[in-house]
Amino acid sequence: MIPEFVSKLFWDVKKESVDTQKHSLFIIRRVLDYGDAASLAWLRKTYSENLIKKVIQSKRGLQHKTLIFWEKYYENI
Repeated sequence: MIPEFVSKLFWDVKKESVDTQKHSLFIIRRVLDYGDAASLAWLRKTYSENLIKKVIQSKRGLQHKTLIFWEKYYENI
């Protein structure tokens, strides 16, 4: 279950239908694109750094400016 402070990022879907395991890639992309410090902290506790890096490396579904930021953040990708 996604905490309330993170679920606000999913304005366009039924929040109760979002499964943290089944929809992990979607959740990671959305939090990387729109998340604040608290939601990013939750993301890093919920998913492995390797999975987060794989989402960034795939370059799919992320806004261009988000992609550039996270590539710089994880320069050793």
